[in-house]
Amino acid sequence: MFDKRFFPHLWLLIIYIPFVFFIKNFLPENVACENGPIENFQLVLLAIGVYLCWQALKKTNIKTDKYVWQAGALFYVLLFLREISWGRALLMRPDGTMPQWNELGLYGVIAHPLIGVAIVYLLILFYRGRFFSFLKNAQIPLWDLVFLVMFVILVDISEHYNFSIFNGMIDEELFECAMYFEMLRITSFIKKYKVDGYL
Repeated sequence: MFDKRFFPHLWLLIIYIPFVFFIKNFLPENVACENGPIENFQLVLLAIGVYLCWQALKKTNIKTDKYVWQAGALFYVLLFLREISWGRALLMRPDGTMPQWNELGLYGVIAHPLIGVAIVYLLILFYRGRFFSFLKNAQIPLWDLVFLVMFVILVDISEHYNFSIFNGMIDEELFECAMYFEMLRITSFIKKYKVDGYL
């Protein structure tokens, strides 16, 4: 189930962590703002995730696996929509603030129920795809999974805790880039094993 090789790109990610703490001191705060360059790069990464899952969905002949790849594509779509604040980031005011939900008319009323329906559908797809059996029959890069968990923790610390070494928004966005990269790496690795038939 787990591939325990330590791949070369992981050394770059080890270097990336202190690099974030160094480079943030030279970056303007607005690089991490809504619709800024870092967030736009994250959207590119998430779009690649949708593409990988879509390609796997088209190639696989196993019915249950198709459900899992559909779920994967939907998962990346939901993350993409979350990054643009479910569409509100596309309606930024001139002062850089986003409209409140109650200013968006009907969409503001139905947005959260629609998100809830999408999440329920995501869970149904994972269930129909027998997700845990899918993972048992796949190869998962163990160290990439470890790094993914580590970056999830770093994102959470950057967003919710006040430590002197962290600089809130910039740290959070840069660590999110690494988190999404690792998600892509794991998705691609599983696709190569399950669908393309090689590693």
